[in-house]
Amino acid sequence: MQAQTLDQYFTDYGTLLGQQAAKATRPLHVPSSDATSLPELLRQPFEAQEHVVAAGAKALQRQKSILLIAECGAGKSLMGMVTIHAHANGRPYRALVFCPGQLVGKWEREILETVPDARVFQIEKWDQLPKLDRSKPTQPTWYVIARDRAKLGAKWRPAYTMRTTMGEGRVRCPKCGTEQVDKAGIFLDASEFSKRQMKCQKEICREPMWQLTGELRRYEPAKYIHKQMRRFFDYLIIDEAHEEKSADSAQGNAAGALAAAAKKVIALTGTLIGGFAEHIRPLLFRLSPRSLIQENLGWHDGMAFNERYGRIETKIVEREGGNDEDNKQSRGSKKSKTKYIRPGIMPTLFGRHLLGNAIFLGLGEVAENLPPLDEQVIAVEMDPELEEPYREVEQALMDTVKAMLRSGKKNLLGAMLQTLLLYPDHPFDWGQVGYWDRTPSGEKSFVSVIWPPSLDSRKVYAKEERLLDVIDFERQRGRQCWVYVQYTGEKDCLERLAKLCRERGYATQVLRSSVQLARREDWINRNAPGADVVLSHPKLVETGLDLFDKGGSYNFPTLIFYQTGYNLFTMRQASRRAWRIGQRKDCKVVFLYYRGTLQARAMALMGKKMEAAQALEGKFSAEGLASMAGEEVSAEMALAKSLADRIDEGDAARHWVKVGAAPQSAVRDIEFNDDDLPFDEGTLAMLRAAFGEPRLQIAG
Repeated sequence: MQAQTLDQYFTDYGTLLGQQAAKATRPLHVPSSDATSLPELLRQPFEAQEHVVAAGAKALQRQKSILLIAECGAGKSLMGMVTIHAHANGRPYRALVFCPGQLVGKWEREILETVPDARVFQIEKWDQLPKLDRSKPTQPTWYVIARDRAKLGAKWRPAYTMRTTMGEGRVRCPKCGTEQVDKAGIFLDASEFSKRQMKCQKEICREPMWQLTGELRRYEPAKYIHKQMRRFFDYLIIDEAHEEKSADSAQGNAAGALAAAAKKVIALTGTLIGGFAEHIRPLLFRLSPRSLIQENLGWHDGMAFNERYGRIETKIVEREGGNDEDNKQSRGSKKSKTKYIRPGIMPTLFGRHLLGNAIFLGLGEVAENLPPLDEQVIAVEMDPELEEPYREVEQALMDTVKAMLRSGKKNLLGAMLQTLLLYPDHPFDWGQVGYWDRTPSGEKSFVSVIWPPSLDSRKVYAKEERLLDVIDFERQRGRQCWVYVQYTGEKDCLERLAKLCRERGYATQVLRSSVQLARREDWINRNAPGADVVLSHPKLVETGLDLFDKGGSYNFPTLIFYQTGYNLFTMRQASRRAWRIGQRKDCKVVFLYYRGTLQARAMALMGKKMEAAQALEGKFSAEGLASMAGEEVSAEMALAKSLADRIDEGDAARHWVKVGAAPQSAVRDIEFNDDDLPFDEGTLAMLRAAFGEPRLQIAG
């Protein structure tokens, strides 16, 4: 019988298509048929890790760099160092590890525990580099540098002139004399130029408005290695490579400089993509740009890349009426078209740019005896006394923002976003919420929109009560809880929740950012054993730290996101701090949010990002956070899931170690105009989640 639907087609022919796909990829290494032969090591990898090492070593024989994308807890550092040792094949070598500051000691410890006869040195400042032994190495020699030190260059200070206008000091460019304003036309404070190295805002000038101080002249270690030590290091490991996704950050540029100087590069990450195709573009250019160049994509063609491999939505605004001049030019109406990047990834990105460069490994494929992992997304109804003022604040802010957007003003967007996310969790001690604007005379003036009502801080609100219920439930079963809280600044939810936990009788600890990176592992070892609950911002533990002690002195199998935010990298990393090799207890991740608020839309956004990121990794799920993605599943993802569900699993291990040549496909030309909104992609996504994305909007 002939197939009548695509789903039926994949049901009937999925196995055959899967077999054809396996043949087309020409894998370098297939576990079911290829043996592994590893060098002598001080500790042995698991079988699945051995096959990843074998595949990686083969790939490095034909190309400069590989991406090793392994689920959090799957042993990326072990596989990275063993891949290097296997590729060296007995030859002495030099390897450099570029990693987060809190992991420098851990990397040194693990190298010494794994690689026989290895020497390990930490690079703490640039003047150590000229003194390194330039003769050929006689044994495996490893160097570890913290990424914040690798990018550390000479001291600088802002450089501008000031002009006093109507009693207010205004920053001017020292070259062209232009008064400095932001994209909304607001005069910039001098403090903005002290935070980062800025250039003149006038497009035809762009004079650097900073200068070196000459004080204790320092050289950026990454730049020194790039200029003076090219090919000195045989290998480079970029740990937590997803954190170098920015195209213009000092940290990303440092990683790129080191990659250009090393002979071979391995990039390690557990979260390659945070839901947007753009997350991988700068990393691909820094590690393996050939496939992008073959498609005529350059470093500055970011929007063209996203048109091709991301998800774009177009907003068309047509304004009718206007003055006579407008009518002459537009026959009675004016149209504007804006394109936005939305969470989503085209499957062709994998085939064209990752298949030949990446190895994927799931945690469940490493250790078959891992305990179950349960993700729960819990919607909480607001208290009546909270819902009414929240709706008042929401209505006032959104009405004002919509009116401002019609005239092109975006001044209030950021304040609206943060207020609506935070107010339900902290409905007290608020001041005026508004925006800065210019008066007709050009002076800066604060425009108040609303003063959010201050509620009773002595009351325990519904979401707080639900958090305490979850902690109590877990505590009665002998399980420690780690609670993640996003808002820890002026309106500090962290301290309030800690106070509520202590009032309930829970032994409570709070990990703050004041604990230095290098000391956080020690802080956990000292404070975790006696705690029922620990609270922290998720970023403080998102990379490299385990929330259980293999000796059994502490174990946090239950992780609770009291606030989630909208950074998928942070969320995915932080949510896997307990479900790792060596964990013996069932693991649980709980997400809490208020139903019908911007928090709910944030959760839906994270679900869409999660769905897109997991799909690129070959995982399709309708459970946990991914279930929040709703019905906006692309046809490509639906078909990919249908095919994946029906491919014969004969040798499941074959999937995660396949490294092959990416197929060549026709490339279409696409035009794209960059949207110049002054917000990062996470903020923009949340704002679009708040307002929706109509295809056509008619404005009077």
